[in-house]
Amino acid sequence: MSDQRRVLIVDDYEPLSEFLKISLTDRGFDVTTVGTGAECMELIRSGFVGTVLLDVRLPDTSGLDLLQAIKLENPILPVIMITAHASLEVAVEATRRGGFDFIPKGTQITERLEVSLKNAFDHLHLKLKVLEYESSGSADKLNFSNFLTVSPRMNDLMATLRSVVNSDVAVLIEGESGTGKELIARAIHSNGSRSAKPFVAVNCAGIPETLLETEMFGHEKGAFTGAASRRTGRFEAANGGILFLDEVGELPMSLQAKLLRVLQEKTFERIGGNTPIQVNVRIISATNRDLMEEVKAGRFREDLFYRLSVFPVRLLPLRQRAEDIPMLAEHFLLKYKKEEGKDIKGFTGPALDILKSLRFPGNVRELENLVRHAVIVATSGEITDTDIQTTLRNHGIQIAPQPGGGAPQPAGYYAQFKLRDRLAAVFPTFESLVPMEALQDEYLRMAVDAAGGNVTRAARRLGIGRATMYRRQKVGE
Repeated sequence: MSDQRRVLIVDDYEPLSEFLKISLTDRGFDVTTVGTGAECMELIRSGFVGTVLLDVRLPDTSGLDLLQAIKLENPILPVIMITAHASLEVAVEATRRGGFDFIPKGTQITERLEVSLKNAFDHLHLKLKVLEYESSGSADKLNFSNFLTVSPRMNDLMATLRSVVNSDVAVLIEGESGTGKELIARAIHSNGSRSAKPFVAVNCAGIPETLLETEMFGHEKGAFTGAASRRTGRFEAANGGILFLDEVGELPMSLQAKLLRVLQEKTFERIGGNTPIQVNVRIISATNRDLMEEVKAGRFREDLFYRLSVFPVRLLPLRQRAEDIPMLAEHFLLKYKKEEGKDIKGFTGPALDILKSLRFPGNVRELENLVRHAVIVATSGEITDTDIQTTLRNHGIQIAPQPGGGAPQPAGYYAQFKLRDRLAAVFPTFESLVPMEALQDEYLRMAVDAAGGNVTRAARRLGIGRATMYRRQKVGE
């Protein structure tokens, strides 16, 4: 059985230990029971990997002290505290010392444990995957199977990409800034048949239009004022390998025509030259724009679009794979705590709750920056919700408490997104949609409330007449 289904029960009250062992075994867990702290630590030091259920009171030690010893020995193990003498003070102290959860003994203990154990093993799985990723040097290898994701849609995408690594087909990677488009391009290169040949990247948005043509195709000596010697362009430098055109949607129309000709004929001439140069280059492009919309708007050539998008790939923004946030945050924590020389074991639950609640317009790159900042400001052995809130404030994002006690949200954060994205957050599935009439009525009432009951002000903000506001059912009452 997998280590990630192993449970160690540490409790000297044998009837409860046996009851829990039978109940959890029936639910598919591999359960071991011990009655003392000494036996517990012997198993931990021998390499136990799983979740620990730990009684607060033991015959040879305090459960809180044992919790601390377990976390010092192996910080990634989730420890769920169980006790017949629950108190707020003990729960707070258990959390401070790294406890994963705190569950009172009682008639509902097995139901609560089942939920807590699921969360604990999910947490352990993330920790183990991050450690495996770090120790194997996968960040350098850029192997698809080692991309840090638990998202089913992202894993399906990685499986699909494996089918094109040895092909010469043109790949177009679409996605928002910070989603890892260049990482995907480099992974295709390093895992494919052209891995021994060059990978040459061109940032089409970062080179002035007047210089972009010579960057791409090079020039001959004397081709223009200042051309004191021949220069090799990116196409020529990438011969035999891969040319990565980042932000290809920014290419000017004049250069789009020349690029199309090279893709069709596999030859080009340097600026100022008249000798055709033949190249064997695979093209991978990336864009944060919707290129089909650019085609419809007349800003991108349709024929070039179809040349570049033989195999289109769309990367999910981080807000659509929020299940990856804890794993990625742990990865960046391991990276930056070494740089900063800090002994930080992980994130508290409330800290991760805030991270998971964010929309991340900058995607993985933004998450990395936030974690790096949080590592710098952290003053304890864990990154807390206070550290995250300090980090967000320093980035100009204010945290607002949510009605009903939900995870704090950045005030005004959703305003940074297109209306469709904001609506998608409220209505994520077809089943969650409501009739338009009900939505309109509720929206109008909300506008009046936001305007402090001033119907005229609300109508002006929405761009409709006061009469329309009053005609709507219950609005203004």
